[in-house]
Amino acid sequence: MLDDEVRARVAIAATMARYATSVDSGDAVGVARTFAATARLEVSSGGVMRGRGAIEGFYDKAIGASRPDRAAGAPLPLLRHNLTTSRIDIESPTRARGRTYFMTLTAVGLDHAGVYTDVYGVEDGQWLFEDRIITVEWFAAGSWYEQVRLKARAAGQP
Repeated sequence: MLDDEVRARVAIAATMARYATSVDSGDAVGVARTFAATARLEVSSGGVMRGRGAIEGFYDKAIGASRPDRAAGAPLPLLRHNLTTSRIDIESPTRARGRTYFMTLTAVGLDHAGVYTDVYGVEDGQWLFEDRIITVEWFAAGSWYEQVRLKARAAGQP
């Protein structure tokens, strides 16, 4: 069982890294591929998305080519998610739960920070997010989070 648990932990860490690097590179499709087909995503800025398509649509607006803080034709502004302390509890060969702290850097420096609360499952041989709650616990004045996510919430978008 120990070898299987180690494999699961490494695979889950790889999923978390794919998620973070996809967000940072503006790849909404890549982000969506880290979620199970029927996954649920809840964000503290408001909203719950269900299913890979809805999750991709949410991320496309926030990080895609037309994200609100990107000038037309300009490269994506700096966005770097750093995963810090992570606790993963393996419940079975195909299910796990976890909490991972994150800090996000942008041109303003430390932009926002919080915690991911996750349920992972195996789909088509891959560990993916089945349920993710993103809780932003702090953000800087003038931050990307304040400018983009909170303005989206004020406009009635998740």
